[in-house]
Amino acid sequence: MKICTFLTDGFETVEALAVVDVCRRAGIETDLISITGKKEVKSAQNIMVNAEYTITEYQFDGTELLFLPGGPGHTHYLECGQLVELLKDYNDKGRRIAAICAAPSVLGKLGFLHGKKAMAFPGYEKDLAGAEVILKPEKTVTDGNITTSRGMGTSIDLGLELVRLLAGREEADRIGKAVQYL
Repeated sequence: MKICTFLTDGFETVEALAVVDVCRRAGIETDLISITGKKEVKSAQNIMVNAEYTITEYQFDGTELLFLPGGPGHTHYLECGQLVELLKDYNDKGRRIAAICAAPSVLGKLGFLHGKKAMAFPGYEKDLAGAEVILKPEKTVTDGNITTSRGMGTSIDLGLELVRLLAGREEADRIGKAVQYL
């Protein structure tokens, strides 16, 4: 099992790293991939994070899920041609994609959400083109190959949902209890 978490300058720190933390606790290989051309990436909160790879050097073989954290930098995802092509390929093949906060708007702009349930940070619902927008109290929603979540406060929920999808309900419950979430 392998997840690729994409980082760009302006990503939301907790949205990225909480999901990575939860997934790694479940034994799911979760790699940090920079789309900036350099491994050092600055979050929206001015925290420097060293990605393990750049997108140009990464081998995506065996990757089961692509994850886009939100934050003001989310618009850079659409500027990265290699990432856009990868997302399109995954979606066309029904492979898993997850996004949180403002990042689900990227999936909407790419046309991936037509006829699917989806959510985003309040104010970005208009960018979920063709989706059935899900509002509170839900914290995450999975519809087919797409999983979306609302924002920083739902990061652990998203991490546990990805664990459920890739490693099963029992493992998600085990991690939830271990981190005092459940």
